[in-house]
Amino acid sequence: MDITDPERMKALAHPARMAVFDFLATRRVQGADGATATEIAEVAGMTPSAMSYHLRTLAKADFIEEAPSRGDARERLWRMKIHSFSIKAEPDAPASHKIIERTMGEVFMDQQERNFAHWLDQRFEVDPRLREVSLTQQGHLRLTIEEAEEFSRRYQELEGEYADRTFKRAEQGADPDDGTVIFNTVFRFFPRL
Repeated sequence: MDITDPERMKALAHPARMAVFDFLATRRVQGADGATATEIAEVAGMTPSAMSYHLRTLAKADFIEEAPSRGDARERLWRMKIHSFSIKAEPDAPASHKIIERTMGEVFMDQQERNFAHWLDQRFEVDPRLREVSLTQQGHLRLTIEEAEEFSRRYQELEGEYADRTFKRAEQGADPDDGTVIFNTVFRFFPRL
């Protein structure tokens, strides 16, 4: 999903909301159907009432929604509404929209850097095979626009194939002992100017 609406972009351009998004996305691929404001607040280091404000903002922007109750009618659960998205201001958008896109990109990358730093801190405490399959890579490719379009399309197809598998497992009620591990993916593909 391409998000071009600046109001929707602004809804995510806050570190607490990005933490919510990251937490609920992880819960979703684990097969868990949502979390309460209290559970999410603990992860984000906030009070439940402050978290409720951020959850309502994300719901208003159509990123999250209420999930079915676990049985306690007083308990309000929240879950992800979308699988993945891309933030892009329209090419002819005003400068203010482009600033919002940039801010959103910075908040997103800050969250990913926190996730990566956590991995670096913990990587020698896990199964060595996880370290072997993990990848941090940098490279430079000299491509025509057509080759770059093909590269981008093929990457998105590959990621989409594995995302489909992930969400099918989650929908089927993923077994925590099924041998799967949740991996973070961050892909940056941009011209060097």
